Amino acid sequence: MTKIPFRISSALKNIIGKELITDEFVAVFELVKNSFDAHAKKVEIIFENQTDLNEGKITIKDDGKGMNENDLRNKWLFVAYSAKKDGTENEVDYRNKIKVNRVFAGAKGVGRFSCDRLGKKLNLVTVKDEDNSKIENLIVDWEEFENDPLKEFINVKVIHQVLGNSNSNGTTLEITKLRDVWDRHRLLKLKKSLAKLINPNQGNDSNNFQIEIIAKSEIVNDKETPIDYEKVNGFIKNDVFENLKIKTTSLKVEISENGKVITSTLQDRGDRIYTLKEVNPFSDILHNIDFHLFQLNFNAKVAFKKAMGLESVKYGSVFVYKNGFRIYPYGEQGEDLLLIDRRKQQGYNRFLGTRDLIGRIEINGLNSELSETSSRDGGLLKTKTYNHLVEFFHDYVLKRLENYVVNVIKWGDDKINEETGELIHPALWAKDAKIQILEIITGFIKSNNVISIDYDSDFLKIIESKQDKSVDKIIKNISKIGTKSNNPVIVKEAARIGKVVKEIKADAEKDKARADEAEDKVAKTEKVLKYTIGQNAFLQDSVKADTKEFQSLLHHTEKSTYWINKHLDNLIKGIEENASKEKLFELISKISLENQKIFSFTKYHKSTNFNTFVEKINQDLVSFVNEYVNNVCMLYEEYDGLEISIYTPPKLSFKMEFTPVEIPIIIDNLLNNSKKAKAHNVNFEWEAVSEKEVKLHVSDNGDGIDKNVIDKIFEFRFSTTRGGSGLGLYHIREVLKKMQGSIKAKTNLSKGAEFIITFIK
Repeated sequence: MTKIPFRISSALKNIIGKELITDEFVAVFELVKNSFDAHAKKVEIIFENQTDLNEGKITIKDDGKGMNENDLRNKWLFVAYSAKKDGTENEVDYRNKIKVNRVFAGAKGVGRFSCDRLGKKLNLVTVKDEDNSKIENLIVDWEEFENDPLKEFINVKVIHQVLGNSNSNGTTLEITKLRDVWDRHRLLKLKKSLAKLINPNQGNDSNNFQIEIIAKSEIVNDKETPIDYEKVNGFIKNDVFENLKIKTTSLKVEISENGKVITSTLQDRGDRIYTLKEVNPFSDILHNIDFHLFQLNFNAKVAFKKAMGLESVKYGSVFVYKNGFRIYPYGEQGEDLLLIDRRKQQGYNRFLGTRDLIGRIEINGLNSELSETSSRDGGLLKTKTYNHLVEFFHDYVLKRLENYVVNVIKWGDDKINEETGELIHPALWAKDAKIQILEIITGFIKSNNVISIDYDSDFLKIIESKQDKSVDKIIKNISKIGTKSNNPVIVKEAARIGKVVKEIKADAEKDKARADEAEDKVAKTEKVLKYTIGQNAFLQDSVKADTKEFQSLLHHTEKSTYWINKHLDNLIKGIEENASKEKLFELISKISLENQKIFSFTKYHKSTNFNTFVEKINQDLVSFVNEYVNNVCMLYEEYDGLEISIYTPPKLSFKMEFTPVEIPIIIDNLLNNSKKAKAHNVNFEWEAVSEKEVKLHVSDNGDGIDKNVIDKIFEFRFSTTRGGSGLGLYHIREVLKKMQGSIKAKTNLSKGAEFIITFIK
């Protein structure tokens, strides 16, 4: 019997090179990770002539420990061998020089073949961290491995030479004959991808590692944008979600280093709800792993876009990091390796999907059973440990966060009025759902795995005034919590609350009498308050409109509908008779104005004394406008993204006759114009001129108005926006004419726009 060896075709290079790592961004990731593993403090990714496949060059340069000839022969050129994996990478002679403590990001031994994915030729220059070290040089033509598949891999030679000596350590990879055109779009995509490569919150010496992209051909384009994330050149920054200071609901779950204990902390918009410690049922399998999961409500999504420059769904969902380095493609838009969306498909409002979440899973230490696939874009190997990781994520992280935001603060019940943009059922705050939170906390008692529970004792106070059947059960469970967590304070508090509740039940009739008396006082107070508020009541939340007001709404809507139909008939007749454009546009303008009135009727009648809304009133115009801006505009979704402020000189009032329905036409058109001009801030400022005249200055920081057209903007059908009707400012001018007022635009502004509205009585 004889033993015979395998033979290895030169075609192996393709299998572990460009065919294994198919994504160009993943290829760059792998080479950057190699620099990190070489203890580099900085890596530069330099692009030259990057849009020319033949003349372009990508250079990846680091200041790591470098390699000598022995390292090149016995490590870099040793296919699939990883000194990181067998523990020999940090040899004794380096330990005294390198003071950092890093866990290696790669250990497959094939990351170097990422060079093949980026370009056909490689020029490697490296200097080891030794005194007067040789400058080693390898030249690799990857196409030589592709000429003859019958040729054995080891018989394809690469060029090695020594270029001299140097004391500057590090490795430089010059990649030419590029396989991709790196235009600005691809470079920006690379920069955004690299921003998610390293998780600065996970440690692993990530704070001592910098990545910089250098592309001289894009410097001019970079200067044209003031926004950092729209520039190609510069250092990579990873703004983890917490750093954005966006207040939403979050759950942090930590599996201890030894795997014995799970610590979970739930927070809601800045308030801690509970901290729970329990025994880990997966202690033999899962250890040293942290989970950070955030629910993205509407406000959080708006704040995210404002901070990051793109929608959260395009940024990604739940990322996975191992020792601070991202594992691809977790978190990518459209990827669902954690099976989050598969659950959501089973129930619309009951489950959270990837669009509703952002977060990360941090795997620390060796955790060898949680390793990447060799392809580097296939995630983690689907081992038994991986399946338990996904199961743990669903049961201890996703479902618990879901239970709180859906069942307690009622996020899933949110509804948007399609016409007004009004949030009809906004999510509750923790202070409004204390009894439900206590039910969640006491529900943990059923588990024998609970070690301790800590929460805000303020939640206990709500029980004192409760008389429903759940109170007795909650009190008993609170006592159990105190006993289990060895917390006598909670046991004492439960006993005190129990005594109070007992007294409340015994004196129920007296409580009811007091409640009835209080209700009568409230009713009387409401009558006085309603009388005092007078005409301004339509801007406050009010009870359901009565039949008379509803009939009034129908009457005025019918009236506007009549005029719309009449103007439409005239419009059709004018088209048939080839009437002038001016005549046709005049009819369209009248239809548009009546339509705006109907929109105002239906938008605000539920919170309005409707008769005062459509009939002329003699009231303080300043107070009316201020209340409209503060109590209506700032609450509607259509103005999200605008910071609206209003300033009124002390004691300023201006009583005059006006029709309230016309005010929204003025204010809404101005705010809509500011949004179209990409403004972030809109300021209203009153100016007292005389007893018979006031001015309202409305300014924003948008794109402004071209000085060449500023005299035309109030003309009929004139618009500065593509697809605009040109009716907004025209309508404002016409409404103000009826009120004996006027509007003009301020000229010679360096930024934004300003309109000055004059009211005269």
